[in-house]
Amino acid sequence: MGRMKIAIMLRKWSWRKPRGDLTFRRFKYSKSHVQDDDVAMSSSRLRVGVLGLGAIGTIFFTRLGLLATNLKGTTKFPKLTVDAFIRPKRFENWVQSQTFQLNILQGQKKETLHFCIAPSNKLATVWNAPHVRIRTLTSHDNQTSDKVDVLLVAVKAYDSTNVVQELWETKRHMLQNDAICILLQNGLGHEVPENSKNLEMSWQFLNGVTFIGGRMINFGSVETSGLETGMTFLAPMTQVHCHDIETCKRMKRINVVAQIFQAAGLRCEVLETSAMQGMQWRKLIINAAINPLASLLNAPNSSVISSQSSRDCIKMVVEEAIAVAQSEKIVLGCSQDELLHEVVEVANNTGTNICSMLADLRRGSRTEIDAITGRLVQGGERYGIATPVNRFLLLLIQALEKEGLRRNDSTTSVSK
Repeated sequence: MGRMKIAIMLRKWSWRKPRGDLTFRRFKYSKSHVQDDDVAMSSSRLRVGVLGLGAIGTIFFTRLGLLATNLKGTTKFPKLTVDAFIRPKRFENWVQSQTFQLNILQGQKKETLHFCIAPSNKLATVWNAPHVRIRTLTSHDNQTSDKVDVLLVAVKAYDSTNVVQELWETKRHMLQNDAICILLQNGLGHEVPENSKNLEMSWQFLNGVTFIGGRMINFGSVETSGLETGMTFLAPMTQVHCHDIETCKRMKRINVVAQIFQAAGLRCEVLETSAMQGMQWRKLIINAAINPLASLLNAPNSSVISSQSSRDCIKMVVEEAIAVAQSEKIVLGCSQDELLHEVVEVANNTGTNICSMLADLRRGSRTEIDAITGRLVQGGERYGIATPVNRFLLLLIQALEKEGLRRNDSTTSVSK
């Protein structure tokens, strides 16, 4: 795969509301460069796993599951098996709710997977599609045919390192020896545990960044925004060069994954490692501009571009964030005005979405503020860059977070 560089159309910064059809099409890589031949060169069977059915995990699993149920008789793709892995307690609660569905909602549109439940085995399979399943993490099936080729880890940034460690230490039987592990990211919190880098197995870790918005209504139901326009980007954590057959084979497998995501209606592109670093930072800055402010406004994402005051706040957040990125030698590949325009595009495309930070605060749960705004403040401290606006937002969200956790603890104590 040739080197991909970030190419952005120069646009004069404007605070006018963008058109609803604006997407990330101005990037050179906004359309997939994966060739159909890559799919044909893959194996005849591919098992994909999704770890965690939060908002993003549910969206990806549902779309992939719907694709798998409709691939019968086609030769373009390998036979696709899709498994979701959740905690036993979550599975039990789902069974007790008797919903037996996964739904993603987009306006008036609803996409659903219907399941048959086997409570004793902690297993749920889609009607007439036994190769699309929800399982628990307690399975100890060591059959080679049941191991996952590609695992999408869709958990909170603060959980990612521990999850990878747990996978390696206690759930190794779930994955093939050469499995691809994709860590979807909503900040800069994903890291591979140090001791996993020298282990005998050869899992390949990818960073993933998605611009799809999702809000959990309850387990099994997610309201999404930006699903048709939001891009997902994948890249190896370490630079890959096709110097040998095995390395080239791995790159082809990554391209097959991107092609399958595309077929499932999840716009996807594979980047080089160097390009992904800039993309991760751009996603970080966009999240830092939208999530804390929308959370403090207690409103959907569109609220951050609905007034001059909120737009001024966004501009100050972005200015500080870019200064930190520059001090860390990060190549963003865009100007401040262009990045501000991206913030507006994302806020507009996901306008009805309640960001995950606000959803967490409403539930009294821990947020990802430390991996987003906290990361910017930390970087500023390291390099002597002033970040007063981001620091203020960080302190406010942390205060709200602690208050919510305190209320939850009090409620739990009373219920006991």
